[in-house]
Amino acid sequence: MHKFKVWSFPVAILILACAGCAFVSLDLGSITQMQPFEERVIHEGSKDKILVVEVLGLIRTTNRHDSFMPKQGTFERVESVLDKAKKDKKIKGVILKIDSPGGGYTASDLVYRKIQEFKSSRKVPVVACITDQGTSGAYMIALSSDYIVALPSSVVGNVGVLIPSVSLGGLMEMLGITEQTIKSGKFKDAGSPLHDMSEEERALLKSIVMQFYDDFIERVKTRRPVTSEDIAVIQDGRIMTSVMGKKLHLIDEVGYYEASLKKVTELANVENPTVIVYRRRGENRGGFYTWP
Repeated sequence: MHKFKVWSFPVAILILACAGCAFVSLDLGSITQMQPFEERVIHEGSKDKILVVEVLGLIRTTNRHDSFMPKQGTFERVESVLDKAKKDKKIKGVILKIDSPGGGYTASDLVYRKIQEFKSSRKVPVVACITDQGTSGAYMIALSSDYIVALPSSVVGNVGVLIPSVSLGGLMEMLGITEQTIKSGKFKDAGSPLHDMSEEERALLKSIVMQFYDDFIERVKTRRPVTSEDIAVIQDGRIMTSVMGKKLHLIDEVGYYEASLKKVTELANVENPTVIVYRRRGENRGGFYTWP
């Protein structure tokens, strides 16, 4: 009986408050569903098209479902864009617009491979245009292109891999907190912030980092006309300006969107192409430099 009284009062109030109210029916399903891509024209030209593929922000394979509106990770979005582009035979080339500090190694590798696959299957040129940041995993993705342009104000490079790690061991000791993790093997919690890293743990994690790093460096050597002197500078993982990046052969040209369009037009052997980008309904229209 008590339970009924607790719930009946707010229900009665709700009924009285809603008396005489008009309700609007909303189809929340259509709002929360991923909207289809629409073709947006950046530059109107001939029947031949150049597609702008955007790699923006932190690079992820998939996106966390932590908001009301659905979102895609970097790889998911690029894959969806290129799947749509496969159906349009008028697309003669791609400008890979990059503005990203990098992200997950796996996600960067998958985007790199996806662009390579599209380029190979469609036999079209790809020119990267780094608009602000093209570092770490984002630079790896730029390596999938045939030519790299970077804005004068952009930064590139940061070739390398890391595993972030901190130790709270000293703080825990100060607070009188004792770690008592139960583990199946001595390396099961390697890198845990709950204790200082042992030399064995450090060596194990370093070997993983160096394996991925060697793969990254090998891609640079394969895809770029770098010299041994260039590699000696690049390999320490430094971030550099586009001007320095050109001197070390990480990029081909310091320029703007117009330079990347001119180059892809030359490589595709087309004249005055229409430049398009795929964006979803509700995303910004804008021009080349805008984000969705």
